[in-house]
Amino acid sequence: MNTRKTTADKIEAAKLLRQQADNEVKRLLQVERAEERKKRNHRICKRGGLLEKLLPDIIPLSDEQFQVFLEKVMLSESARRTLDGITAQVAEPTTPPAVEVTPTIEEESEVVTF
Repeated sequence: MNTRKTTADKIEAAKLLRQQADNEVKRLLQVERAEERKKRNHRICKRGGLLEKLLPDIIPLSDEQFQVFLEKVMLSESARRTLDGITAQVAEPTTPPAVEVTPTIEEESEVVTF
């Protein structure tokens, strides 16, 4: 019996391997998208919870009232400056801020800065 593969058999085997690889890529992309959705949902819930904790008066608002509140507050010039300042700090290489240690009675002539 001849066990050698013909060229047509090799082509079919290669096509099958390619299809399997394509399916694996699709599966991995679905897993990646699912992980990103979970991260986003977690972030949204966490931030929404923090907002309700800091501003409990927003809890009884309707969705429309809450949207109006957010638009008015978040689109203010003050909020924009604050956000710009925070995002600028995030974009810069992080260097630890200077920490000033309050001197004790024995060290009252020295202030240590790190």
